[in-house]
Amino acid sequence: MRTLQIFAVTVAISVISSSGAFAQSRTVAITVDDAPYAGGPYPHDEYIRNSGRAKSDNAKLLHAFQAHQVPVTAFVVQGNVELLGPDGTAILKNWIKHGFDLGNHTYSHPDINNLSIDQIEDEIMRGESGIAPLMQEAGRTTRFFRFPMDHTGDTKAKHDALAAFLAQHGYRSALCTIDSSDYIFNSAYVKMLAKKDAPSQERLRHDYLAYTSVEIDYYAGLNKQVFGYEPPEVMVLHDNRLNAEMIDQVLAIFEQKNYKFVSLETAQSDPAYQTADTDVTRFGPMWGYRWARERGVKVNGSLETEPPKWISDYAKPFSQDSE
Repeated sequence: MRTLQIFAVTVAISVISSSGAFAQSRTVAITVDDAPYAGGPYPHDEYIRNSGRAKSDNAKLLHAFQAHQVPVTAFVVQGNVELLGPDGTAILKNWIKHGFDLGNHTYSHPDINNLSIDQIEDEIMRGESGIAPLMQEAGRTTRFFRFPMDHTGDTKAKHDALAAFLAQHGYRSALCTIDSSDYIFNSAYVKMLAKKDAPSQERLRHDYLAYTSVEIDYYAGLNKQVFGYEPPEVMVLHDNRLNAEMIDQVLAIFEQKNYKFVSLETAQSDPAYQTADTDVTRFGPMWGYRWARERGVKVNGSLETEPPKWISDYAKPFSQDSE
């Protein structure tokens, strides 16, 4: 209960503060990773093979995005499309039909730290194989690629080779500035649903919204520290069960903080996104941290709040597999 009280107080403070310094001209692009459906607590389980659930949850996401007038880009894992069979392609067509964009998120969502440059390039091209024709049918092109887990190259040779490869194939790297660790919450939530643990489900939904609000404010402050103003934000969510049920409330948090929803292309047209990308790391930090290193701005990452421990404990040992 103490954790909930702390989060509740923090959220109340955050909502009040959002009406002040950050209240004007705030914009955010919403992106959804692992379309057409993210795996559950572990890869390739019954959760992702349940095409009925995948269709239902995607319908909820699309309805909310339309209701809130959010121009979303969904990043597709082609291997997940194939796992769902014809329904996987049908889900993507529905995204396009409703006016949303699709981006490339590789074929199998690997950790590229463990792959060679040739293997990663193959993942990118195979990831494009399904979505490019669908976008072309709609008279559109696939413009953005997002690295799984935001691992952009653990060596300079890999980092630079992949950046050049993406540019040669007409891709822009999709950056992200706000992360709510929703994949950890979802891993715990799926387990709670299986156990019919209703009290924990209710507690998790509350804590998920509270933590999301805290993270939005944290990253807004971080990015403002780096640039002297808050650039357009890019929120990364995942195509999963939890977000299908909570998306209206998540979007409402942004609206309460006076954000206007914009496309990913609009967000990344801001000068902040033209900052040089020379950061070589095995990890996948949000871009505020990378920008800080590029610009020589000292920031204190220890100020960022971690997801509630009880959520992480409930999600173990599978949370790392669903990012």
